[in-house]
Amino acid sequence: MTKIRRGAPISRRGPSLPAWQEPHLHGRSLAAARTEALMTSAKSRLLAGALFSGLVAFAAPALAQSTAPDDVAVDEVVVTGSRIPRPNLEQPTPVTTLNSVAVQNAGTSSLGDILAQLPALSATGTARANSDSGANLGGLSLPDLRGLGAGRTLTLVNGKRHVAGDAGDMAVDLNSVPTALVDRVEVVTGGASAIYGSDAVSGVINIILKDRFEGVEIGGNAGGPLNGSYGRNYSLYGTVGKNFAGDRGNVTLTLFGDRQERVKGSSIRGLDNWATVVNPADTGPNDGIPDRLYRPNIQSEFFGPNGAVAAVNPLTGDIVPVTLFDRAGIPVGVPTRVGSNSFYFGQFAEPCQYCDDSDATAVLVPRLNRKGAASTVRYEITPNLTLRGDVKYVETHVMDTFSPSFTELEFMLPSDNAFITPAIAAALAPYAGQELYVSRYNYDIGGRNDDTWRKTFRAVAELDGKVDAGFADVSWQASYNFGRTRNSFHGVNGVIPGNFYAAVDAVRDPASGQIRCRMDVPATWNGDYTPPDASTLRAGACVPFNLFGAQNNQAAFDYVTYEGDRKHVIGQQVGTLSFNFDTERFLRLPGGALAFAGGLEWRRETSRNINDELVQSGITETAPQPNASGGFEVREAFVEFDAPILKDAPFAYRLSLNGAVRAADYSHAGDATSYKVGGIWAPVPDVTLRGSYSKAVRAPNITEAFLPATAGFNVIMDPCDIQNRNAKPNRAANCQALGVAFDNATDTSLPGVTSGNADLKPETAKTWTAGLVFQPRWTPGLSLTVDYYDIQIEDAISFLDPQDAAEKCVDGPELAQEYCDLITRDPLSRQITAYRSSYLNQAALKTAGYDIQLAYTRDVGPGRVTASLNANYIEKLRQYAFQDYPETVDRQEAELGNPRWSYISSLSYAQGPVTLTW
Repeated sequence: MTKIRRGAPISRRGPSLPAWQEPHLHGRSLAAARTEALMTSAKSRLLAGALFSGLVAFAAPALAQSTAPDDVAVDEVVVTGSRIPRPNLEQPTPVTTLNSVAVQNAGTSSLGDILAQLPALSATGTARANSDSGANLGGLSLPDLRGLGAGRTLTLVNGKRHVAGDAGDMAVDLNSVPTALVDRVEVVTGGASAIYGSDAVSGVINIILKDRFEGVEIGGNAGGPLNGSYGRNYSLYGTVGKNFAGDRGNVTLTLFGDRQERVKGSSIRGLDNWATVVNPADTGPNDGIPDRLYRPNIQSEFFGPNGAVAAVNPLTGDIVPVTLFDRAGIPVGVPTRVGSNSFYFGQFAEPCQYCDDSDATAVLVPRLNRKGAASTVRYEITPNLTLRGDVKYVETHVMDTFSPSFTELEFMLPSDNAFITPAIAAALAPYAGQELYVSRYNYDIGGRNDDTWRKTFRAVAELDGKVDAGFADVSWQASYNFGRTRNSFHGVNGVIPGNFYAAVDAVRDPASGQIRCRMDVPATWNGDYTPPDASTLRAGACVPFNLFGAQNNQAAFDYVTYEGDRKHVIGQQVGTLSFNFDTERFLRLPGGALAFAGGLEWRRETSRNINDELVQSGITETAPQPNASGGFEVREAFVEFDAPILKDAPFAYRLSLNGAVRAADYSHAGDATSYKVGGIWAPVPDVTLRGSYSKAVRAPNITEAFLPATAGFNVIMDPCDIQNRNAKPNRAANCQALGVAFDNATDTSLPGVTSGNADLKPETAKTWTAGLVFQPRWTPGLSLTVDYYDIQIEDAISFLDPQDAAEKCVDGPELAQEYCDLITRDPLSRQITAYRSSYLNQAALKTAGYDIQLAYTRDVGPGRVTASLNANYIEKLRQYAFQDYPETVDRQEAELGNPRWSYISSLSYAQGPVTLTW
């Protein structure tokens, strides 16, 4: 009997959604493997003496800077976290600064790699070039503060928003920022929406570019590991700048290019065939005991590059591996496990030659080429009016390879398959009467390759002025920001499931004796056979495909594979008018004049996805992906104040309060208000206490709000089935209220629709911080800061899985109609027949911890010694899939990418132009 399981087609993925469900490498996610690769590469560069030779340039938070001498004027500057210019020493928010020395001496041209060293950033998001082009992420470097998601970190360039790097999202690709132009990077953690607007939930990264450069500078670097040729990187840049009009103007131009070689899983010692196995001592989730242990030789005898057969007992349902095959299609049996990873994967005493080894093709960091140009023009029209223009173009080409297509116990092997040799028949004979299924990683077809081109254009025009308004000198700024990102993807070696299943169902034509596809030989059809629907096939004559060994020709590959193209166009426009002034002329508090800042901002975000006809049709590995477009506008007004209450008073060397509020009107999400209050109290010059409380918001992004309805399939285990009804205390009664009988539910692949949600509201985050700054006058050059942070996000937007919808419908104290409405049941049988799935304000995230920074510098002989330490301790990092169900918590602190303790330290000695750093 021929049986093809249509419910779980080969490597079928769902619609293009933000990829939190990543493919896995033998029990570890690609993100985790990328983290390991990044760490390994970083260690190698450290050994080479190139990485972070300028780490001493990490400045402690602004309040921890050394005090300037009394006779030295302290310029007022705008520091990230506030729009009010003030002396850098009086910045109330903890700010970590990475200056140009650290950037240029880092041994890499990747700003993402450099920032990934900061303890406040999650290690899994900022790697130079993410792999996983299948999720449209290839080549992206997306910063993620506090591990709360890249979409909750706002990245600015020169204090202004930057166009996103991925369609439907707001996260900025750090690979689109030319490292050669970076003057410094300022990082503020915690809610900053009152200052900068939506997305500044976990913090802000502000990249400040060089200004008024004069002269010529040419530079470059090359780096890579000492123990291999993988992961090498090269970069070259040239900058030329010149003043004009009596130094009132300046023009600067930078050209740059760089290359990153790929890193494969098999390239790194400790990754090849190493993965996790189930820990026998584990008692359950969130018990503090590791769920898995890291072990060698983790492979699968259920899969193989040359095919594998498993037997299913029709009476018990037990599945056992039968045999693997070599390249010639000869059965070689299966090895015996010595440890268990999961149903499919296990540990073996020795490497299994014919088992699956996805490490062989897994790309942790893809090959990346980048080139571009950037220019800045600045002209002082009058002493009180300055014009500035910035323009840049960056092009990135990513060549990525991820795992080949595969079939997972989906094709029931008929006894008359034309490729069953006598040797194969003998290996299968002991399992007569059982269902035999073939699984296979299609290594002979090749890895699924994506060539990705990312092209980013950004232009900013800005006027800065100052006017005497009578009551105060008012500084103002008007700017317009235009950005566009065009992403193009060309994929090869994807498989069309319909063609594949038709090709592997090969028989011998009774008339000619030739091997042909069964669909073309009616004489071989039996009562159970149904020819494939023509709508699931790409046109063309069927070419038989041999699942055993590696014996197929190019014609067979061409019939089952396809090449696909996708395009994304992302646009951003921002217009801002802002001002600031102080009350020096008419009102002074004991600590000084009050300072105010405020303004208006208009922003428009757009995103458009364009797919080729084959991808839209739904006959490929993914569900149908229609062309999609969406966008929104937001109008905002903001105001900020700083009140220096006391200064140089007993037990109040400095005491000030500050606050900000921002009102926003989103065209797709309604009104939202964010605010922030904070204060600084320095009882003596040596000790400063600071704290803040804020409410931040994140509006729904374009994907979450506007994803078009997309058809798909999902297997839903009916919670009202007799085997599931008592899993939760309220479930049985609620199922009865639904009128569902407990003995007639079925668990099959069901049709459904996935879409965005136009009714989403903004997420809200409550953040508070408390810190101590210690700068002892008796030890010049020493500074210590300790800051505690607590962030709680409510109504977090997350994607609702249809299985969760079915369960949440009946698991509460009473029927939850908002979830029940997403599940369709037959009016008579009450069985589930369809589903709808979308994004909801249903999740919560919580994190808390400590940031610690220590710096010391002093002159030693003719030079200067500097030591620094930047550390983070994660007290908690929790994700709640459903904020109203605390039992859905996922404790992520102390897991891969989120260690309890992380730190970076350095020690250097500088004398003249020479600096030695460890």
